[in-house]
Amino acid sequence: EKIFSRGFKYTFAILSPAKMYLQGILELALTMHPKAASLAMLAANDQFSIEVADGARAFAKANGINEVFYSEYPPDTKDVATLLTQVKAKNPDIILGSGHLQDSLLIMRAAKDQNVTSKIIGFSVGPSTPDFITSLGNDANDVMGGAQWTTALNYTDPLWGDAQRYTRLFQAKYHHLPDYHNAESTAACEAFQQALLKAGAIDAGKVRDALATLDIDTFYGKIKFDSRGVNIYKPMAVEQIQKGEHVTVWPADAANAKPVYPLPPWGKR
Repeated sequence: EKIFSRGFKYTFAILSPAKMYLQGILELALTMHPKAASLAMLAANDQFSIEVADGARAFAKANGINEVFYSEYPPDTKDVATLLTQVKAKNPDIILGSGHLQDSLLIMRAAKDQNVTSKIIGFSVGPSTPDFITSLGNDANDVMGGAQWTTALNYTDPLWGDAQRYTRLFQAKYHHLPDYHNAESTAACEAFQQALLKAGAIDAGKVRDALATLDIDTFYGKIKFDSRGVNIYKPMAVEQIQKGEHVTVWPADAANAKPVYPLPPWGKR
């Protein structure tokens, strides 16, 4: 979020900020029974991953989830076995990884090798990509991942209708399923459209002021900016892999499946 702390007046973010990437998984955890009360956090030592981890840790602390383990690792690491040994000793209810696809695969393989168990395991990057399932097979089942947007969410607006209609229209035009990059870009254009209508002019200052006060619900979710221009009002979704398929399990009022919880033991997924 550093760019939004430099006093720029014409910079806006449609995406939920990095600090919220894993918050949805923790929000979901707080609604589960038996309660998930402890967290182990692993983070790649790069700026984005640390920002994601810091946000998750702060949310956990503010909501009574006890952090029992935290460690950073080099972004190009090839071995996380020692870290997973330490995680296992803490027996956390929730294991979260803030890094990249290869990191999440390493953590999953090391966790299986050492029979590390938890009620939830989730990542900021990894589960939403096809390679995660291809690489791990059944071991990928019931893992969670933060998501900016999914085709299953039931947010609506007058322009697109809902995510399902947007998906059908997108597929008809471009012949592939939209991902969140496509959806947030469409939502950015929709935000401009609404700001132009609100401003009643194409004057840059007037459009900027209209964007700054925009508060709309879209197929992508809420678009509303704080004083810095960051959309902190749109919650992150949570995807879970169930039987080899991606389903959306959070927010509860916009999901298309119930979460599998607690995480089944290795070999039973």
